[in-house]
Amino acid sequence: MRTTLFIFFLVFLTSCTAEFEPIDYGHDACAFCKMTIMDKRYAAEILTKKGKTHKFDDISCLRKYIKDDNSETDLTIFVADYNNPDSKFLDARQSVYLHSELFKSPMNGDFAAFAKEENALPLRDSLHTELLKWENLN
Repeated sequence: MRTTLFIFFLVFLTSCTAEFEPIDYGHDACAFCKMTIMDKRYAAEILTKKGKTHKFDDISCLRKYIKDDNSETDLTIFVADYNNPDSKFLDARQSVYLHSELFKSPMNGDFAAFAKEENALPLRDSLHTELLKWENLN
C-alpha cells in the first residue's frame, strides 16, 4: 500500500511541474487581444507561479497584459528570438530589444527580441534605433 501511495505521489508531483508550453501557431489565441498567433518572430508566453501559461502574438500584448494584471514579479516571461524564431524561446528579462515601426508586429507594438546585443547590432544600426532592456519597454 505504501509503495502504491508513494508512486501516486511521485506521478502527481511530476504532473504539476510548470514549464514552457509550445505555441501552436495558427491555432492558439493571444491572451490579451484574442487574435490567432501566427508570426513566430513576435510571439511570447507567460508562465505563472502556479504553472498556468498565457500566450501572446505580440510583445506589446504581453506587456499590456502584465500591466493590467499587476503580477510581474511572480511570472516567468518568454519571448521569441527575432533572428531565430524556430529556436528555444528567450528569457524576456535577459533579452535585448529593438523598437521600430518597420518590424510591423501583429498588434503594432513593433518590438523585436534578441538573445544578445551582438545579434541586434546590425539591425540597430540600419534602423537608427537604440537597444532596449526589459525594464525600458513601454
